[in-house]
Amino acid sequence: MSGCMNIAVAANEAFFKYLYVMLTSLLENNKSHPIRLFLLSVDIGEAQEEQIGNLVKKYGQDFCFMKIDKSRFPKELPVNETITLETYFRFALIDLLPAELERILYLDVDVIVNKSLHEFYEMDFEDNFFCVCRDVTADVTERIGQSEVLNSIRAAGRYFNAGILLFNLKKLRESTSFSFLMQKALEMKDELTFHDQDLLNCVFRNAVKYADPLQYNLIARTAYNAGYGYQEVKENVTILHYAGSKPWDYKDVRYALEEFWWEYAKMTPYYTELLERMILSEIRTGYMERLFRDLKRENDELEAIVDRCMNLLKSKAGGYYASQKAA
Repeated sequence: MSGCMNIAVAANEAFFKYLYVMLTSLLENNKSHPIRLFLLSVDIGEAQEEQIGNLVKKYGQDFCFMKIDKSRFPKELPVNETITLETYFRFALIDLLPAELERILYLDVDVIVNKSLHEFYEMDFEDNFFCVCRDVTADVTERIGQSEVLNSIRAAGRYFNAGILLFNLKKLRESTSFSFLMQKALEMKDELTFHDQDLLNCVFRNAVKYADPLQYNLIARTAYNAGYGYQEVKENVTILHYAGSKPWDYKDVRYALEEFWWEYAKMTPYYTELLERMILSEIRTGYMERLFRDLKRENDELEAIVDRCMNLLKSKAGGYYASQKAA
């Protein structure tokens, strides 16, 4: 497919249904441009591969499944419960993709594509390695690790989010490789708080082009806290990113901009299952009940402290006026 948008995603079996929701939003809002989707995974099986393939082909688009060999990645790579091995798969794109591909857009699974990506996809790299968006989360400057380089990037407001990355594959192949990035990851592993994202910021800090984060990588919870409403996001935002709080996680207190994710979930075969899983998990754990009980207790304690302070002030004021009257 010539002139198509090459788009890459990485996911494991546990995230398959969330991937399906994200891809539904991507395909629904990009019908006017050809897409070639690359799915990178270690453990997604044949049946799930076929389901994704059928979804992509339903929209008349092209699909390529890339089975990743886990042994390509050093066992010493830093991972944790939220940052899994899959987050490093994007680095392998430099080596794995056909040589004729000059650019590809990588998208995290926890995004909703709300509009056409074509304008962002065709952005001029201006000889940079990536087009990225600054991380606009409120506390990004407070996340101080051991790396002085990362500290300076954050302090300068140039730290970028790696969930949406437009790769300049042609330039990357000329000067770097998958093995080089893996080696850098091992060298810096004790300095990396946000693993792959920190690594990309350190290595490419002076060679990225910044796009508008409010349009192409709007963090949903941050946007909600800043007062963004549903209609404002619907009309102006291309990519909404659920970094941190996930719409499907029962432990996250609900907020209005989650509605975008559930609108696309409703278009999938997994809507009822996803909804039941979230609700039943909350019912079985009693998480929300405990949360609100704890909030009420904290509120009662604060009210008691305020009452004691007010009584103390009244007592002091009464003593003062009594002394003034006696004088």
